[in-house]
Amino acid sequence: MLNRRSLLALGAASASAQKPKLLLPSDVPDEHHLKLMWYSPVAPIDQKTWRLQLKGLVEKPLALPLPQLRALPQETQSSRMKCVQCWSARATWSGFRFQQLLDLAKPTKRAKAVRVDCADKWYEYFTLTDLLQPNVMFVLDLAGKPLPDKHGAPLRLLDPSRYGYKSAKLITAITFVEEGKGSMACDIGPYYSPDGRILAGYDTPLDLGGKTKRKIKGGEITDY
Repeated sequence: MLNRRSLLALGAASASAQKPKLLLPSDVPDEHHLKLMWYSPVAPIDQKTWRLQLKGLVEKPLALPLPQLRALPQETQSSRMKCVQCWSARATWSGFRFQQLLDLAKPTKRAKAVRVDCADKWYEYFTLTDLLQPNVMFVLDLAGKPLPDKHGAPLRLLDPSRYGYKSAKLITAITFVEEGKGSMACDIGPYYSPDGRILAGYDTPLDLGGKTKRKIKGGEITDY
């Protein structure tokens, strides 16, 4: 029979085992042929308590739980994620379009851009026009399953015409503002740009073997 001290020790060990692990970067492609990039180590988001904050220059500030986002009209697309580090991979993404959030929050006429904030302290700015482009998606699912923690659950952005650093992960808030102010990435290295548009050059598609460079013309990669 276990005594009180033994029970307490078992309880502490169990609690320790249940603590969420930190989301860490990895240079090894995963099962989706994607590498994992993070600004800073952070624990996975508790999806039961998480809310997407819509605020700033809006008529209706909102805090939307995950089930409400899943109730929005959903779409699926196959798009290639291109990293500024010269690799890419194509995957199947599902989620909703930015227009759905505009309809809910009703931004004022002064709102021309948004700031996207993430749980790992990353942020990005976009104009409203940027986010209304046809292939831009707020992603909830990857490859037919709920977006995994390591890819930014419960909500991430996908803009296949821009480098991956613009496709913010672990999104916690979208703030409507009068003008954008660039990108956090610009403070990190000279190879980042505020708008993050994919430039003409070369790409190594990891889902196609990861050994052959392909010439790209710039913008969304649709040739393969």
